[in-house]
Amino acid sequence: MNASRKLVAVALSTALLATPQIGMAFKLPGGLGGGGNASENSGGGDAVAQQDQLLRAYVAADKDVLKAQARMADALGMKDRAAKLNAVSDALGEGATKDSLQESETMQSEASKEIQAKLKDNNTQLDAEGKKKYAEALGSLGRGVRKYSQLKGPMQAFQSSVTNAGAAGALQLASKIGVGKFILTTMPSNLTNLTGTLNGAIAFAKSHDIPVPADATAAL
Repeated sequence: MNASRKLVAVALSTALLATPQIGMAFKLPGGLGGGGNASENSGGGDAVAQQDQLLRAYVAADKDVLKAQARMADALGMKDRAAKLNAVSDALGEGATKDSLQESETMQSEASKEIQAKLKDNNTQLDAEGKKKYAEALGSLGRGVRKYSQLKGPMQAFQSSVTNAGAAGALQLASKIGVGKFILTTMPSNLTNLTGTLNGAIAFAKSHDIPVPADATAAL
């Protein structure tokens, strides 16, 4: 293999590494739809364009999840955490970078752990007003998890477009699809964490005589 062909081969391998099988193995809670299969969503578009579409869908869902977590944190009396979640959500935009997405995922992960710990604390008690706010937050969290899970379609479309790009676009793709790679590799574990939080939140509601909204159970 001559030097130029070897360079293209290496670049293509680098680009394809941006779409690990973990993305295709992305599972939805409760069999929720993901917006169609990869071939239907790719539409022959190039990987960069598909990444842009994925990023817009991801940011929209991510903001909803952050806001839902903020409402849950506020209902549980975690005012500082709620304020931080709202701030990160407000700062997140369609032109988000890998660093800003990383900040969002870190915030979500920390919030999930704190919320679950609060729910497991036997000293956590809510008055009538607190229970009302909690029920509203629970429904919001359920809707957020559902929107998050519906990213399967855009994720598959992006992965398919990279796979179908071929060697000709490999050199260009390798340096331009880092955001898409980040989304594919982090989404499965993020959804697992959020589903765990939602399950714990529902269990807490049932054990504390708090109504469980249909949106919460539908997300599971």
